[in-house]
Amino acid sequence: MMSGREKAPTLGQGIVILLPLACYPVIDFVFRIANGIVAPNLTAEFSLDAADLGLVSSVFFIAFGLAQLPLGVALDRFGPKATMITLLATAICGALTFIHAYTMGGLIAGRILLGIGMSASLIAGIKTATLWLPGRLPMATSILVGATGIGGMIATVPFAEVLEHFAWRDAFLALTTAIGVLIVVTFLLVPATKTDRQTGIGEQFVSFSHVFRSAGLWRYAPITMTCVGVGSAYQTLWAPLWLRDVAGYGPGEISWVMLAMLGIYALGNLAFGWIAQTLKRRGKEIMPIILLATMLFIFCQILLSLQIVALATPLWIAASLVLSGAYALYPLVTENFPAEYAARASSALNFLVFLSVFAIQWLTGLIIGSFPETTQGTFLPDAYNWAMAAGIGLQLAAIAWYFLSGRRH
Repeated sequence: MMSGREKAPTLGQGIVILLPLACYPVIDFVFRIANGIVAPNLTAEFSLDAADLGLVSSVFFIAFGLAQLPLGVALDRFGPKATMITLLATAICGALTFIHAYTMGGLIAGRILLGIGMSASLIAGIKTATLWLPGRLPMATSILVGATGIGGMIATVPFAEVLEHFAWRDAFLALTTAIGVLIVVTFLLVPATKTDRQTGIGEQFVSFSHVFRSAGLWRYAPITMTCVGVGSAYQTLWAPLWLRDVAGYGPGEISWVMLAMLGIYALGNLAFGWIAQTLKRRGKEIMPIILLATMLFIFCQILLSLQIVALATPLWIAASLVLSGAYALYPLVTENFPAEYAARASSALNFLVFLSVFAIQWLTGLIIGSFPETTQGTFLPDAYNWAMAAGIGLQLAAIAWYFLSGRRH
């Protein structure tokens, strides 16, 4: 944290410092979404079935999630700059492992290292915002989450165009180079900060017990876990395959729909951030708008399960828009804790969320893979319906928990 002698940053300085942190989730989401775009290549080259494909994709998220607790301690102890540079170097190792993989095990190892390397893509920015943009955490968080949508857009039509001319391994190598550039920019723009090194590491880990025992975490976490889990499962892998197998879209159409989905997702996060910041300034509650967005997200999934092909594109776009509401819970949870707990509180929530993303991603693959494939090697529409039904059930249970836990509290 800044010492009493350090001059408070201006808004302009805070924004410049936040720029590399906003680029981090862009690259993170390119790697997440690109895996879904090259899924047909991986399926053919490595002879993967639905469960294998779900596992390869989802190990990124469990590595990302398991890294959150040590990440929270590292950010509070060493600061965003040193932590981010170390993790980005790990991501480069993971990307190179993935690129040079010739077995499913190699793909999994690469995705695990990538998950660890990208694990601070949101939390490092939140920690930085608490230091350099105090009072503007909701808006800063929305910018960071919205940046993931920009990364997703890059991973759709532009990335698909690259794959028309280059092998998928070469395309991933270009992405790896972008990580190297981000390391340099981070070193130049993000200042080192005064951090807590007097408290022992063991004591800092033990302090997570305070976070995990708090009603301020557990009342909100299930909604974020289930909505982000389901949304990420579809954004990063299953939505393109649903569009192929249920709606009958070709590769070009799928890329454009994914581009639109992630573009509106980015705009939706900015809109929710502005709403949250405005409501906070006026002393009003943000939860009603989050609950409305959550219910609309569930409603979109119900309509998609009806397989109204003519509405496939607008429904997926609408679902991406209202999914943004679940991310507005991040600053709400973080602000329930003292500033010195900022990284640990947000990383604890991220830990739960990404374990959920892993579980839902893999569960979706297991459900879809339990149905026989068609003669063309695609998945049955009914398989997607059962997977969607499971996700909807989890989200409804999370909303019920929110109301029940509030009444008990």
